[in-house]
Amino acid sequence: MRILEPKRSTYKRVYRDKGYCDFCDPVVIKDQEVVVLRGQEWRVLACKYPYMDGNLMILPKRHVTHTDKLNAAEWAEFPKVLLATQKLLGELFKTDSFNLAMNLGPLSGGSVPHIHWMIVPRPKIANLSCFNVMHDFYLVQMDYKQLLKKFRAFKK
Repeated sequence: MRILEPKRSTYKRVYRDKGYCDFCDPVVIKDQEVVVLRGQEWRVLACKYPYMDGNLMILPKRHVTHTDKLNAAEWAEFPKVLLATQKLLGELFKTDSFNLAMNLGPLSGGSVPHIHWMIVPRPKIANLSCFNVMHDFYLVQMDYKQLLKKFRAFKK
């Protein structure tokens, strides 16, 4: 978990005041999308406020606020996008361990009412850009722009 991110509360407040979804905003999508992982129904974004280095979000392209609103095509494609995301993160961060989580609704900690799965790679040897200060608490030093740059430069 990120120890301090002073802009997170501003991000939430600004979102609430806008009256529209940031994850549907073409500017946000262009800024944060991992294009090589995009599906027909799903997109993958580099998390602007990551829990750990490599934190990505998998979300439907269509604005959906709850899992029971996903359609058959979205459910059918999700495993393919998830597995491709895991594979690429695994190669990039040299791991086969991941946290996969979703917060549904404001009382669960969700900050944007557009469903999204967080996927976080968990390498055996801590990434040198993180310092484990308590069990499962990390100071994250790689922002989402640096993560996107790593994806663009990564050669399979």
